[in-house]
Amino acid sequence: MSFWKKLGAACLVVSMLSVAGVAGATVSGVWTKGSGPGRVASVACPGGMSRLGHSFNEHMTIFDGDPAIKIRNEYTVAKDGFLVEDIDTGAHAGTHLDAPAHFIEGARSVDQLAAEEFVWPVYKIDVRGKTFENGFIQWSDIRDYERHNGRIAEGSLVVLQTGAERFWGAEKKRTDRKGNAANKDDFFDFENPGFSGDAVQKLFDRRHIDGVGSDAYGPDAFSDENFDATFTTLANDGVALVAIANLDSVNVRGDVIIASTVALLDGSGFTTDPIACHGLPRQ
Repeated sequence: MSFWKKLGAACLVVSMLSVAGVAGATVSGVWTKGSGPGRVASVACPGGMSRLGHSFNEHMTIFDGDPAIKIRNEYTVAKDGFLVEDIDTGAHAGTHLDAPAHFIEGARSVDQLAAEEFVWPVYKIDVRGKTFENGFIQWSDIRDYERHNGRIAEGSLVVLQTGAERFWGAEKKRTDRKGNAANKDDFFDFENPGFSGDAVQKLFDRRHIDGVGSDAYGPDAFSDENFDATFTTLANDGVALVAIANLDSVNVRGDVIIASTVALLDGSGFTTDPIACHGLPRQ
C-alpha cells in the first residue's frame, strides 16, 4: 500500500505551516488555521478524501478556441528504461484554477498566490434540476439555499453543482479549421445555470468568500457571454475552480478543498487535481 493510501485509510491528519498574519478559522472541526508567526494549520479528514479532477487526456473536453491537448511518449520503459511524456496543453485545460490575472490586467498571477490561498472550506450549492430566470442564480436564491442548508462560512469556496459533469467526455466528433480533434462535446451544449455578477459581488461583500467554483466550465450561466461571474470573482482578487469532477462526494458544508497548481510564472491559471477532505458523513 502506498504512503498516501495509508494516510487516507488512517483518516489523514495533515499539518502544514501557515503564513504569518493568517486569521484563525475553524470549519466543523475539520480545518483550523493558526495566526501569527510559527503557528500551524491542520486538516483532519474523518470522512476520508476524494479526488475532484477529471482525467487529463487528449480526448478530454476543452474550451472552444483553447489549444488542443497532445500527449506523446518521448521515452518508454520498453525502449529507454523509463517513461517520459511530451505534453502540449493550454493553461486552462480540464479541471483548472483561474487566477485573477486571467481576466484582470495587472492582477495577481497564479505564481503569486500564497499556499493557504489554495485551501478553502467548501460550500456546495446543488442546483441540479432547478431553473432560474435566464439561467442566473441571484443573491435571493443563495439566501434561500442558506436558510435550508446553513450559512456560508467566511473564506469559503462556493461551488455550484449544476449537473454539467455528466456530459463530460460525451464527445461529438468535431475538428477545428486545421483538421485537429477539437474535443467539443455535449458538455458545452448543456444549458447550465450560473451566478449572476451581482450575486458574486454580494458573496464577497457579505460572506467574505475567497472564490467560486462549478462542475461546468466556469461559474457563469450558459447564457452569459460576458462571463460576469468569473469577471467579478477575479476582480475581487478571488479565484475560480473550474470543471470540478466527483461533486457527489462533497458535502454541502463541512468539507475542505485543496487545489494547488503549478506555479506558472505570470500565469493566468493552471490545471489542477483538487482534493476534497471530508469532515461530515457523506450526504
